[in-house]
Amino acid sequence: MIKLEIACNSFASCLNAYHGGANRIELFENLTDGGCTPSAGTIKQSLKLGIPIYVMIRPRGGDFVYSNDEIDILLADIDLCKSIGVNGIVFGCLTPSSEIDKDLCRRVLNHWGGPATFHRSIDRTSNLIRSAKTLIDLGFERILSSGGQVDAVKGIPALKEMNSQLGSLITIMPGAGINATNATHILKETGCLELHATCKTKIDSNSGNSNSNLFDSSEISSLESIQNLSSMLNNFFIE
Repeated sequence: MIKLEIACNSFASCLNAYHGGANRIELFENLTDGGCTPSAGTIKQSLKLGIPIYVMIRPRGGDFVYSNDEIDILLADIDLCKSIGVNGIVFGCLTPSSEIDKDLCRRVLNHWGGPATFHRSIDRTSNLIRSAKTLIDLGFERILSSGGQVDAVKGIPALKEMNSQLGSLITIMPGAGINATNATHILKETGCLELHATCKTKIDSNSGNSNSNLFDSSEISSLESIQNLSSMLNNFFIE
């Protein structure tokens, strides 16, 4: 069975992921910057759904090289996740030379003490296979990657190589630009057994706004898109 993880930037997105048939949620906020750690309230509310929740641990947007103050924030956010029963975390730490920060990753993993996904910061490193082997040695459960490209379709060759060489040791989960029209192609070409998608759509959000000079909107994971993707995956035959 193919597992579907939906990246959710709000509780409303989590609700759609739950009702749309997702197997797991990656929970974050600040979609514009690629995701940051969500609020405690959002985490607690999402856990009530009863679906596995993996919380992104990222104190800010931008690069993945962190200061000592930011590391303190990372660890404090993990303390919160541990205290309220989060299922897993998602994070990534790099060195200024674009390598996996082994010491910091080990420190974070030991502080957490549970399942963890290394996110798409791996796509910033100079050698995906070498980086993936490092993550295996560190004890990560899964790697989220676009194969070093802007989207997973373009990254198929690298994703296939990672999965064929290392898929028996760690889960390789393609992500970036995945939808119901390209998911089957990605699965067949890479041999991966999990997919990560946002299924985002923009919606108007003007309730309570009487000022015609101002317009509010937001992005949310679309229930229809999630249902279409989930249905396709449920019918996908693994050769």
